[in-house]
Amino acid sequence: MNETISKKTNNSKVRTCVLIAIYVALVVILGKVANFTDGNVKLTLKNLPIYIGAISLGSIPGALIGFLGELILQLIGEYGFTVTTLFWVLPQTILGAVCGLIFENNKVKISSGVKFVICIIILQLFLTLLNTLVWCIDALVFGYFNYITLFGSLITRFMLAVILGIYYCFLIPVLVDAIKKIH
Repeated sequence: MNETISKKTNNSKVRTCVLIAIYVALVVILGKVANFTDGNVKLTLKNLPIYIGAISLGSIPGALIGFLGELILQLIGEYGFTVTTLFWVLPQTILGAVCGLIFENNKVKISSGVKFVICIIILQLFLTLLNTLVWCIDALVFGYFNYITLFGSLITRFMLAVILGIYYCFLIPVLVDAIKKIH
């Protein structure tokens, strides 16, 4: 009996690790392929696997997906590892953790309708705010701080966060449902 329980627990841990690895790979692929940058405005789908992983697996796996996915993107990106790399990894890590916390205790469900949409949009706005804070830290550390550069595109970036949040609200339920059917 105990051996059966132990096997199920080990299988569950292996399954979770494999899913985390798949979501991390998707973050990296989408971060490299599915993005558009125009000046100070970046539109990317790399956060979609973080949302799906956090909703499906919980806060700790969600944080891991955000951390590892963004860390890999930073390391293979044009700047590599710098003194601010770990700051750039924080927003996605926090996104995965907070999203997981919200959904793992059924505080919000995907089927919640408006509550779900508002939650995702708030998370997108929060992520944009965190990225702006990290951008300010990076600008101060490397000496390129300029109010116009950093805050001139903020309204556009917030509008894109809302639009992307709405788009995610259509994709997340479909993808989470499809993943549940596979398992």
